[in-house]
Amino acid sequence: MSKLSEELALEDGIYDDQDIGAEDYGFILGPDGELKSLFLPDVLPFKQPKNVYKILKMFGIRDPEQLDNDTLH
Repeated sequence: MSKLSEELALEDGIYDDQDIGAEDYGFILGPDGELKSLFLPDVLPFKQPKNVYKILKMFGIRDPEQLDNDTLH
């Protein structure tokens, strides 16, 4: 997660700075189950864990390095 995203989330009270770290993954789904946004570890390139790879694959994301910081919906 970028430093700006972390700061904005902290300001909005979404999470405490100890809840999510630089090596964590996060998926935000809308009420319809569509992937709205995600965050990945700060350091790229990386090989994501098998379970994370499966989740990304479910949403049609094969190469997370190609993603930008925009909302996905």
